[in-house]
Amino acid sequence: MSTKTERFWLLLDSSKPGGIESHVLQLADGLTHHGREVQVVFLTHYGNHPLRNELHRRDIPTISLNGRLRALWQAIRKSRPSILHTHGYKAGLYGRLAARLCRIPVVSTYHAGEAPSGKLALYDWLDRKSAGLAAKVFAVSPQIARRLPVSAELADNFINTTGLKSSNGSQIAFVGRLSWEKGPDRFLQLAEQYSQQQFHLYGHGPMSSELERTAPANVQFHGLQSDMSRIWPRIGLLVMPSRHEGLPMAALEAMARGIPVLASRVGALDQLIESGTNGWLVTPGDALELADRLHQWLELSKQDKRNLQHNARLKVEQRFSAAVAIPRLVNRYCRTAGCCKT
Repeated sequence: MSTKTERFWLLLDSSKPGGIESHVLQLADGLTHHGREVQVVFLTHYGNHPLRNELHRRDIPTISLNGRLRALWQAIRKSRPSILHTHGYKAGLYGRLAARLCRIPVVSTYHAGEAPSGKLALYDWLDRKSAGLAAKVFAVSPQIARRLPVSAELADNFINTTGLKSSNGSQIAFVGRLSWEKGPDRFLQLAEQYSQQQFHLYGHGPMSSELERTAPANVQFHGLQSDMSRIWPRIGLLVMPSRHEGLPMAALEAMARGIPVLASRVGALDQLIESGTNGWLVTPGDALELADRLHQWLELSKQDKRNLQHNARLKVEQRFSAAVAIPRLVNRYCRTAGCCKT
């Protein structure tokens, strides 16, 4: 049972939708449905935000700060949450420092599988080096865990599967940030080999202009989507030719709706995808193998596709659903903070 003293804060620094934002939404929603008091704290207010809007629609309270460490410290000192759970570079660094000063236990989840460059590289380095300030550290893949200077528990991303309908769509799609680590250029190379098929790309990022300039005619760009729930029913196969990953929320979102995933064997995707059973994994950068697996998908009978779709849903429901993940996470919170009974 929960007690009145439990208050779980989820902290992130976010200006637009992405994988961390999807994870935080699922986490906040799952904790709320399990009777926990949750607030999502935006370290910086960047204006209108789809995640904040969706949280409010679900009656999950939020706090928006001014991006300064002092403001976060003051907010924590005033409200004294039972746990502060951080997500992302800046939120992790600021959250651990501020909570440490207030003697509030911190849980930090490390999501990023790629090594960033520029200013983000400094945040990444500081974020990892300060991991020891957290009372509990999670990583969403073994590769991410190995980059940390402290012991990290592997934690699966998850999704609330309740009420999700299977997709009847047929689009071959890429969904994600248009950046080098996600491999959207490889998606375009795949499209070039199948000129008779239409390919759909949902997302935006630093490679957007270059990709639109070089894309073959059979690729349609749809831009960044604030509400993917309208898009998933159109998709039949999700292609993720990534160079780096953790355990991407897009793959879970797709498979929970019966959409098989054709992906590079990176990060923790091998924990989710069983080649030939609920999707396919290919050698990263092997364009021929990627094309062969797409050909295999296109040639499958309707019944074989239905079997693949059923297996995709089943995998998520059995291991990566909120019903499985949330009780386990609450138990970790309670061991860390000693504030509640499970």
